[in-house]
Amino acid sequence: MKTGQYETTTAFEKICNLTKGVRIVQGGKSSSKTISILMLFILLAISKREGLILSVVAESMPNLLSGALRDFEKILKSWGLYDKFKINNTRHVYTYGSNLIEFFSVDGENSRLGSRRSHLYINEADSIKFSTFIEIYGRTSDFTIMDYNPRRKFWAHKELIGEAHVDFLILNFTHNEFIPEKEKSSILWFKKKADEGSRYFKNKWRVLGLGLLGITEGIIFENWNEANQVPPDAHYLGAALDWGFTNDPTAIVKLYRYNQKIYIKESLYKRAMLNSQIAKHIIDDPELLNGIIIADAAEPKSIAELKTYGVKIKKSDVKDIDFGISVIQEFELVVVGKNAVEEFENYCYKRNKAGEQLGVPIDDWNHIIDPTRYFFAEMLAKSSMSGNTFRFVK
Repeated sequence: MKTGQYETTTAFEKICNLTKGVRIVQGGKSSSKTISILMLFILLAISKREGLILSVVAESMPNLLSGALRDFEKILKSWGLYDKFKINNTRHVYTYGSNLIEFFSVDGENSRLGSRRSHLYINEADSIKFSTFIEIYGRTSDFTIMDYNPRRKFWAHKELIGEAHVDFLILNFTHNEFIPEKEKSSILWFKKKADEGSRYFKNKWRVLGLGLLGITEGIIFENWNEANQVPPDAHYLGAALDWGFTNDPTAIVKLYRYNQKIYIKESLYKRAMLNSQIAKHIIDDPELLNGIIIADAAEPKSIAELKTYGVKIKKSDVKDIDFGISVIQEFELVVVGKNAVEEFENYCYKRNKAGEQLGVPIDDWNHIIDPTRYFFAEMLAKSSMSGNTFRFVK
């Protein structure tokens, strides 16, 4: 379909063929995913349907102004539709008959997060929190569509992809017939460098070239390997607990020593657990019941309640995240459990808009990491490890 300067692509056709309530579009550089989704929203707005409210959402307004909103206006002008929309530049609302397309961010417009809509497009979905997604998705009646570059796993991979109500589409530059030759050459250069053996460009080619999930940059823990189980003669050290309920899971990790390595085993990772259910999980496991459990100090009432069940639990007094991380980094680790492995694979440092590492851990992929940090900060120190002996920090 030709419509002027902006023309529909194979990516557009694939996006239009998605049918489920949640539509996830993972794409590389110049795959035309954002342009295609905006085109779809414009066509919905000018269709014969009435009363549509189509929301385009991103982490911040500057991101929208320099990205999706700028592309949106270019498409309207290219298609000769700009003057046919009534435009409120202050609120970034574009009205066509009884239909409207609105643009807003999630970082300061909470009143609009609670509004109801027919369609939702989350641009660069990996930049917003899962709790925000739940809030705006729950007020969307027709479908929700989102896109992102697959720099690392985030909540869409954990919570959505693979569910029956979710479509998942991967796009790359080959799905955009109108990619500028200069952009295409730059992407193929990533491939050339990758073929020459560059690990850095192998990752760039996977993410930006092929649209595939890359190796997370800025990973915090590289001192670990994965295993299917803990050796039967490993020495049990204790456990740690991180509270959760609605948005976050309650997590318990068990820690062992074996051949100078620390094994970190996922024991519990579940949402909506009452304290009585947590206590039952602990009581049913002799190691958990008889050993020490270090818990997040944020819920003293829950700690007190678990003690009434005979659980040996104490709060973590160490609040310095960097200290806990530094202690963990001094040990050779072995990680056991699906969620635990995913967190160690994806726990990384924040980056600014320019991609520069900030030295501050992300507030995600940390439900297993945090209790592990509590235990290490409270109980273990590398300098105290000599042979098979550990000094426990009081």
